[in-house]
Amino acid sequence: MDQIRPFPPTDLIDQAEEEEAIRLAPAIDLKEWVVTNFLTVGGHLHNPDHDHIAELLHDNEEFLAFAWASSAAVAKKRMVLGQCEKVMFNQGGWKKARQEQQMRDWYGFVPQYLVTVDASFCEQATDHDFCALIEHELYHIGVERDEDGEAIYSEMTGLPKHYLAGHDVEEFYGVVRRWGASENVKRLVEIAKNPPFVSDFNVSACCGTCVIG
Repeated sequence: MDQIRPFPPTDLIDQAEEEEAIRLAPAIDLKEWVVTNFLTVGGHLHNPDHDHIAELLHDNEEFLAFAWASSAAVAKKRMVLGQCEKVMFNQGGWKKARQEQQMRDWYGFVPQYLVTVDASFCEQATDHDFCALIEHELYHIGVERDEDGEAIYSEMTGLPKHYLAGHDVEEFYGVVRRWGASENVKRLVEIAKNPPFVSDFNVSACCGTCVIG
């Protein structure tokens, strides 16, 4: 990697422990590190699957932001270590204004997508597990594609159309056992026959986006 990975501010975790509450803070340095290593051609962790994110960020810095959470959250009895969300404020009036103000105070803008990660996990995680968590959340930012697999561009903005993506393969074991594997499952099996580029780490078990989905 081009630089030492960013670590969360220790005072964030310390203050949260004192208050016995979860605290959050903007992670400006984390975004810069992700752009340098994951989203820049030639970066040590560059993945062309995310080039559509890089393209959007090149024209719109407000597309993506990152935040630290002092500790994991709990959703559906699972510990949530990371979450990617499409920023939407459904409430009106002062509630909406307050939420937008928080984003502007943190970043100077309201991002379209926000990735939040557990600072206490990231503080002690190995480089591998940390990077796997970050990339998992990046994959939740999907790009619409045509029948040939090419990215679809907006006629209005000239930029790729994006959405909050689920997993490539979602199926019940029992359905596969009784009725066989779909084409997506078969493709996953073929990919699984090859050794992973890094190693095994089940991020989906602790991803808030996956739990909510």
